[in-house]
Order: sequence, then C-alpha cells, then structure tokens
Amino acid sequence: MKIEPDLVEYFRTMLKGDYAENDRLEVQLNIKGWGDFSTLMGIVFYYAVNHRLPVDASEADIVQFVAELRAAAPVDPREIDANAAERLVKAALDPDVESDFDPEMAGKIQSLTIMHVLGEGRASGDEIDAILASAVETASRL
Repeated sequence: MKIEPDLVEYFRTMLKGDYAENDRLEVQLNIKGWGDFSTLMGIVFYYAVNHRLPVDASEADIVQFVAELRAAAPVDPREIDANAAERLVKAALDPDVESDFDPEMAGKIQSLTIMHVLGEGRASGDEIDAILASAVETASRL
C-alpha cells in the first residue's frame, strides 16, 4: 500500500502544531479524498503507544495511561470508553489481544492517543518524523 504524502503531512502538521497548514491540507483532502487515512492512523497509533509504553507494560500502567488520556482529552471523558481504550492499547502492545473494536470509538481513541503522546510538544520534530517514516514503511508492506 502506498500512503499519499498529503496524509503524512496532515499528521506531521497536526502533531507539530502547524494548524494553518493542517487546515489547508484538510481542505485539500476533503476535495481529493482521504484514501488510506484510517490505515495510516492505526499504524501511527501503534507507534505512538509503543513510543509511550513498554511492550511489557503492566495492567496498572495501561489503566493509568488511559486515565491520563481521558483526563487530558478535549472532549467529555465519558465519550471515551475506558475499557475499549485499554483493550485497544493492549492490542497495540500485544498482537495476540482481541482487536475487534467499534470503528468510531477506535478512531476516536486512536486520534486522541496520537495527540496525547506525540502532539503539543510531547515529542520532538525528529521523533515525529521517525514515527511517520516508520508508519509509511509499515504501510508499504501491507
């Protein structure tokens, strides 16, 4: 699968806080289509979780991470299903974990997690670039 460069730039500008460029790209993507956006978001989510938590994270680590995520979310925390978020995070750390999720809730959890881990200066520009490059490389193998 080939990920369109505009999708990668959309994530890059969002995570680096370049909201004017991000808005411009969003308009452009609304016109030409979002293509494999959900696939790229899932892969970036995987890398964000693995950037923040060790592969052998304990149940308590995951619960704490989800609590932090929900508390920091720009939406009412009740809109984020804590159990689903914990399962989704576990699935990013362990491929043997059941990964059948409501797509709408999964998308919300993924986007909030990506911003919580990588956005607003929590990750350096180099870290963001490396994660996006890894995500594109992973997508190319799908």
